[in-house]
Parts: sequence; structure tokens; C-alpha cells
Amino acid sequence: MTKAEAVVQWREALTRLSDQHFFDLVRMYLGAIKTPFNKQKIIESLSAFLRNAENRGRILACLDNFDREILAGIRSLPSPTRGKLVQLLSGSRSFPEVYERILNLEERLLIYRTDEEVNGEYSLNPLLADALEPHVSIEQLIRPETISDPVSVPLPLSDSVLAGLYGFFLHERPAVRNDGTLRKRTLDALDAAFPDLAARGATLSLAVIALRNLSLLCVHDGVLVPDRDRWNLFARCDNASRIAYLCAAVYGRLTREALQRSGQSFLDLAGFLIPGGRYSLNAVSRAAYLVTERGGAVAGTRSRFSKILQENNREGTGVSADSAPDRGETARMFGLLSEQDGFLTPNAAFSEGNGDLSATVYVSPSYEVVLMPGSSLAELLPLVSFMTVASVQTVGNYEINRKSCATAFDQGATAESILTLLEKHSPSPLPGNLLFSVRDWFSGYTALSLYHGYVLKVDDSRRILFEKNEELSRLVRKTLAPGVYLLDMDSPEELQDAASRAGLDFIPSVAMGTPRTDPAPLPPLRFSANTASGTSSKDLPVASTGEDAEIRSALIYELEKMKPEKEQKEALLSRIHRKIIVSPDQLDPDSVRPEKLEARGVDFLGKVRIAEQASASGSLLEIQTDSGSRTLLGKPLSMEKKRGDVLVKLANEVDGSIETVSLSRAVLVRRIRGSIFSEPTQNR
Repeated sequence: MTKAEAVVQWREALTRLSDQHFFDLVRMYLGAIKTPFNKQKIIESLSAFLRNAENRGRILACLDNFDREILAGIRSLPSPTRGKLVQLLSGSRSFPEVYERILNLEERLLIYRTDEEVNGEYSLNPLLADALEPHVSIEQLIRPETISDPVSVPLPLSDSVLAGLYGFFLHERPAVRNDGTLRKRTLDALDAAFPDLAARGATLSLAVIALRNLSLLCVHDGVLVPDRDRWNLFARCDNASRIAYLCAAVYGRLTREALQRSGQSFLDLAGFLIPGGRYSLNAVSRAAYLVTERGGAVAGTRSRFSKILQENNREGTGVSADSAPDRGETARMFGLLSEQDGFLTPNAAFSEGNGDLSATVYVSPSYEVVLMPGSSLAELLPLVSFMTVASVQTVGNYEINRKSCATAFDQGATAESILTLLEKHSPSPLPGNLLFSVRDWFSGYTALSLYHGYVLKVDDSRRILFEKNEELSRLVRKTLAPGVYLLDMDSPEELQDAASRAGLDFIPSVAMGTPRTDPAPLPPLRFSANTASGTSSKDLPVASTGEDAEIRSALIYELEKMKPEKEQKEALLSRIHRKIIVSPDQLDPDSVRPEKLEARGVDFLGKVRIAEQASASGSLLEIQTDSGSRTLLGKPLSMEKKRGDVLVKLANEVDGSIETVSLSRAVLVRRIRGSIFSEPTQNR
């Protein structure tokens, strides 16, 4: 939208106001209105007030950091609504604070609503937008406390740790409860096997949840086991994408498209922050919310987020909405961000590429194995497939035994394939007793075998055709005898489907079911570093409290000299403190229509009158409870008189709940002075 079009839109927003609200606004800036009048000429006079260099300078001088945060949010968010602004600033500002300041900025003509909806979108006043530009950059919301050297610390979910988790579930095959959760014995075993990860709070449990939601861990026959094909595809992803997908999967089992968007938002978060910048958790949370909104990622709002979590929680694979970590906190726990001196900073390690060292193993005569760090997940997965996990920290400690080798034999490994792999990665000859044991275990394994599954017998005339066909031969798990095959499938329908894809019709007819589909690789993600401008908090324009105070002091001095009536003086003082009056020309007592906005303590009748006014005007009511420790903000729905008291039924603006509050016991009752842009017309 061009500036001229935006100016037209702003003027149309003014013309949509009721006459009473329009003239209330005009009187605050231009004084009493002389008749006859023309709305378009009045709007032009109001525009001239904002174009005046001295007035613009005073308006900018009166901006404080809270103003700048909201203005920056309006400029940075797509389709900025009140709800989005509240969510963006929720870590540092309460709902009533944000709500009241938005109304204040409307009356100060810094922002306006682009439509007539109650929760419509906001935009900066186009007549002030150019002057506001240096004051409303995104760094006002996401400012590093300091900037130092970039850091690179080991990833908590490194290739070594991920390989260890794969091996743990492959060999342990832990049973799950009916609700899908792990038993305490399994959780204790995980803590013992991954002590560094267990020491990071909820990181280990969230990692298991994420692996399940990515279908890297699946429940089969009541036990949790890894999906080997998916792990092999996952190992092809770069570090950054793997960690981003794990972060995204913490929050639920998502569709492929939603998972890609959410994973991308985590990479965007890491790239958005300045390398070496030290950020507060609140700043990172704001950055996470911004990149999520900008990217259209899943869970853009709390209600959609909660719904996703609730759906997944039924399967035991999600986290509850109340206990879900903040996205910035998840990024820290999984290593996208690193904690340094109480602040968060991007961790360069996640974008430095996969391990590029050849895997190195040291095997002792006691069959204990030390797996050195630095190699890729793709190299590690075949190795851990025949080792049980002892402890994975900086290095991986494993053990080779009969049971772990039997698991590998079940997957098609042989004694020679295991020993060849070990010899390839061992810098020294393997112990002789290990060579003997692995071969002996394999001999015992093959001497007596129990198979469970589907067996296919193929006639001699069709055997070569079957074995040469890729679609069919890939289903063969083991050849039991010439023409007799143990198949790797869950139902006869998979064989029927493979035959159809191969263009063959000799397979016996079976009921058709869901076609077998191979897992697809995760969509690629992109990482763009340093998308923020690099401004530290020391470089940002800050509120000039001295100049602001001088302007208010000068205005108050001019007001004192005028000696207006008490109610007029109080109203004009309120406008000065609300920064609506920035020029002595606005100090017009005739522009005032006095009104009482709050009552405290023992002023029971005053509190009742304030509540009645709020109910009549449709504006919000702020009530501090008898202890003063809780503040409610909402619309009064009804008032019920009791002996010595009045009960107000309030619709809480934050969550929509209905609460009944006693006015006699309230410490403070305040009507939030509705903006002229939002409050219904009323007779005063």
C-alpha cells in the first residue's frame, strides 16, 4: 500500500467514528469546534497538526520503551491484532497493561484500526510512519543485552547421543503402558544410560517424545522399537534440520506440511538472532513468536497450539498445553541456542555440519566397546545395531554380547558382516576371544531358528522371475530353502500390492488393503544466519525521559497559570500524563467533559457508579480484589444488589471465564477509559 493510500485509509477510519467520538477526538487536539463545520476540513486541520514539525518532535519525545515495543510489534507482525500484541508481549507485560496502552496509542493518533472489527488489525498512522521508523525497528522487541564472540558448544542431541538412543530402544525393546507412556524402569534405565542428557531437566523425556512423534520410535506388539528405514533417512539430514525437526516434534504429531513449517520456524529463530548476541529468555520468546507468525507455522496461536497438544496427549506422545515448554526454551534444551552467563545465544555447532570423522571403536577382551565421538549418525547406526548401551556421554560406552548380536542377526547381519565392520573402524586387531564368540553365537543362532511371519513358496518355473524382480525380492527377509522365502511384511495385501506394481499376476488372490509405502525423507529445511540487523541494546534509541518530563512540566506550568476549574484541571492533567496533550495550544478548558474513572477503598458509592458507567458504556472494568494481589479485567455483564454490597458478574477479558466480584471488598474499581475508536456512543 502506498503512503497516499494509507493516508486515505486513516482518514476513512476517522469518518467512520460516531459524531460524538469524532468531536471528542478533535477537541483534544484542536480545541472547541466552531459551527458550521465540515468533517473533511476538520480532518485536514488534524493532519496539519501532525505534520507540524514541533508537534511531531514532541510526539516522538514522549515515546517510552513500552510505546516503542507495541509500535514495533504492529510494524513487525503480519496482520497485527490486539490478541497478537498481547501474546507477543506476554512475557513482560500483563494483559491489562497492553490493552490500556493500545487504547492510549490510538488516542495519541500513533495507531489506528484498519477496519471496524472489535479485534481488528492495527496500523501505524501514515502521517507519522516515516518519523517513527527509527523508533519502531524489530530490535526494540528483540534486543541483545550484549554482543560478544559467537559460541559453539556440543549439541546435547549429537550424532553419538542419537545413535545411542537408537541402540537403546533397539536392544531394550521396552514395554509401554496402555496409555503409551514408558514405565519407570525404562525411564530410570534411560537416565543411567544418558547421564548428561538426564542432567538437562526435561530434555531427555522431550527427546523421546519427539522421536515418537517423528515415527522414529514406534510401538509394535506393546514395545517401543526404532523404525530402521526412517532412522536411515533421518541420518541423511544435516545437523540443523535434524535438531529443528526434533524441536518441532516436541509439540505433537503433525502433518508433513505442518512439520516442515514448524521445523523451519525453529531454524528461522536461530538465524534471526545475532551470532554472539546475548538475549534474555523473554526476548527469545518474542523472536520465536514473531518467526512463527511470519512463517505461518503451526501453533501460531495458543488455542490452536493447545488443540494440537490435547489431540496428541490422548496417545501419550505429546506434552500437555500447560506443561509445554516455550519454543525458545525448547530451542535451548535441544541445542539450537546455548546458555551463556544467564543469557541465550545462537549455538554455531548446530550448523557446522555432520560428523566428518570416520567412526573409531576400541574393543577390549571383555567385549566392552568405546565409540569415539566425531562420526556421522549414518556411520554409527550399523555399529550400534549389535551393541548394548552402557553409558553415552562425551564418548559412547557399549558392550557386545550374545543378546545384542542376536538382535543384529534378526535384522539380517551375519558374524562376518559384524566382524568386518568392527575391523574397519578399529585401529588395532580385534581380540581373539571376540572373534570366536561372535562366530560361535552366529553358529548357535543359525543352528536352530524360530521364524514368525509369512512364508512364500514359488514354483521352480517362476523362481528366477521372482528373485530378479526388485519389487518382489525386496520383501524377502530370508531364503529358507530353494523357492521358499520368509517375507518381511505385515499382511498378504503387501505382497499383492508389490506384485501389482511389478506388473505380475501370478500371486494368489487376497483381499486388497492399504498399499505398503516406504517412509519418505523429511523435507529439506533452509538456514539463513543473521537475519537481524545486529543492533545491541546500547545502540537502540531509548525513551528520552528527561525531554518527556520537561514537556510535561512545561504543560503543567501553563495549565496552572490558566487557573481552570477543578474538574477541567483534572481532565487536562490526565490528558497531559496520557501524552495526548503535547502542545500548549491543546490546553483548552472548554474541550473538557469531566468524568470520574476510578474509586478506591471505602468509597463504595463511587465504586458502584464506576461499575454502572462501565456497564452502560460497554467499556472494560478493572477490579483489584480485597487482598489487592489479584487484578481482574473484563466486561460487566450484570450487577446484583445485596444488603450492604453489590456483586458484579464479570466476563474475564483474558480467558472468557465468568467471575462474580464484590464491590464492597474491592480495593480499586477502575473503568478503562475506552478509546474513542472502540467505545460505543454514550450520553454523558
